[in-house]
Amino acid sequence: MAYRHIIRRGFSTFKEGDVVLVRDLSRGGKTTLLGPLTPGRIHGSRIGNLHHADIIGVSSRDRVSTQTNSGSGGQFMIHQPTLEEYILHCTRQCTPIYPKDASTIISMLDITAGDKILEAGTGNAGLTMHLARTGCIVHTVERSKERMVHAKKIVGEFRNGFLLPLVSFHVGVLSETVDEIAQTVESHLFDGVVLDMPMPWTQLPSVYGYLKPDRYAVCYLPSMSQVIDLVRACQRWPLL
Repeated sequence: MAYRHIIRRGFSTFKEGDVVLVRDLSRGGKTTLLGPLTPGRIHGSRIGNLHHADIIGVSSRDRVSTQTNSGSGGQFMIHQPTLEEYILHCTRQCTPIYPKDASTIISMLDITAGDKILEAGTGNAGLTMHLARTGCIVHTVERSKERMVHAKKIVGEFRNGFLLPLVSFHVGVLSETVDEIAQTVESHLFDGVVLDMPMPWTQLPSVYGYLKPDRYAVCYLPSMSQVIDLVRACQRWPLL
């Protein structure tokens, strides 16, 4: 069954609505994320215009020529983007959690397929997609409605939205929405919590009670001063 799936995927062709990675064969392999593929749309480049219609129907690693006023231009090789490539190349409204950091967070959470994860600070949905790809059910909370709409679009455009059924999007402040979210989860408890925000110590006490015993909450912080503030806050609470 798995072998037949691999063969089928290997010989599939790109279709309308897909997002592809195009690699400029004349410029050291520079890559660009392109899509969703739409007949009539054109991607302009320094080596000519690449028509979406010319990509629809081709397979991964096929070469597609651009068009210039004088005829054929250069060539792009077409690829299906990996999750890492997609996150690094997709449009952003904020800095994403990069794949190497997402992998570390997943390892620290010690999660398995089917686990229920609460994430706060959806941002560009990079970590959201990595969590969902493990087979976990992700409940992600974002304060900004604009960012949440963008994040949902990003998740939906990756491989035709196959991760969307594993993600529930919520808008609001975590401490004000966690109780309502927990009511939709079996046992009203989560298998892991991830907080990606500047001051997680303001929200952690509100969500700690919704974490299953002996499970983990991971806070993603970019600076050591924030880490120190979090540690000091945790030392004041009866959490340990």
